[in-house]
Amino acid sequence: MALTRVHIQPNILRWAVERTGKNIDEYTVENPKYKEWLEGLSDPTFSMAEKFAHKFYVPFGYLFLPNPPEEKLPIPFFRRRGISNQNINIHDVVIEMIDRQDWLSDYLHKNDFDKVAFVGKYHDIRNPEVLAKAIHQELHLPVNWAFSFKTVNDAINHIVQIMEDCGVIVTFNSMVGYNTKRPLSVRECRGFSLIDDYAPFIFINSKDAKGAQMFTLMHEFTHVLLGYSSGIGDLDEVESASELEKLCDKTAALTLVPQDLFANEWTKIPYRYDILTKRFKVSRYVIARRAAEVGYIQKEQMFQLYNKWNEEPLPEKKDGHADFKVLAVRRNSKIFLVHVCNALSNRQILYSDACRMIGLKGDTFERVVKSKVFLK
Repeated sequence: MALTRVHIQPNILRWAVERTGKNIDEYTVENPKYKEWLEGLSDPTFSMAEKFAHKFYVPFGYLFLPNPPEEKLPIPFFRRRGISNQNINIHDVVIEMIDRQDWLSDYLHKNDFDKVAFVGKYHDIRNPEVLAKAIHQELHLPVNWAFSFKTVNDAINHIVQIMEDCGVIVTFNSMVGYNTKRPLSVRECRGFSLIDDYAPFIFINSKDAKGAQMFTLMHEFTHVLLGYSSGIGDLDEVESASELEKLCDKTAALTLVPQDLFANEWTKIPYRYDILTKRFKVSRYVIARRAAEVGYIQKEQMFQLYNKWNEEPLPEKKDGHADFKVLAVRRNSKIFLVHVCNALSNRQILYSDACRMIGLKGDTFERVVKSKVFLK
């Protein structure tokens, strides 16, 4: 009995692979059957096509379209040089966060929670110095707040707790849900924010360096104050970024490295980027950028430092070795899990829907919300 074979257009085959961030040339070398399909030398069997669709997270029916469908993110996607398609992993994470936000916003509204007061409060402000002062005021941060923490991670945890106490949902993850086979590229997504009056969300790529995470956190919080959801992309590498993104970058730099405090510290230890990084809890790049902005070094020197640091090998960062319960809380946000648990207690959400939304099975969900990590 002859096998049933199906024809898939070459442009669909390319689209399916590229949207996962894979290189077509490399994939064809590793998969000779795919190369035959691409070149029209043979067609996949029905079973092969099904497996291909499953592997690349493509709805099976999409394989038989004449042209790839247009998949649009509800927030801007700033493309890196040479990248024509957005990564499906980024797309799915954004949709996952929107799903959570839609539910939480509706839940808070129905239960008479107040709106988060500072969302969009500074909508018309375009002065980064004013916005930086506003962040210190809204989060009740002294100018030298970061100096009192030993590590960047401690400082991040402090800021996240303050933000969540104010109603901002902050999540950290480096993959789609808990799927290690679907990682998020730091170069394509450091983080993003989704604006809502009741439930503003900030997502941070936990694969990024801690100093970079701190900067992204402040960048995205600026978006919350302005009332505009952020775009996605590494702004140092994209072809173009909006003026709004540049404003948020400048504001984050001024917030984390305030002018007068930086001047005082630089005077005591000029050019000591390593020490200044530890004091301000930011990356060396931010310190060099601020030094160039205030005239301590030339821009040419800043770029020379950037190039030098970029050539240094990055330590492999994996969060998979941490306690799973700790990861689960960080990936969902403690305050978000609190609202889900309260909704379950009040029978305002089905147990199956709660598990689906947070990506945990029933027994695992119970272990997480009953753990010391969550209850402390």
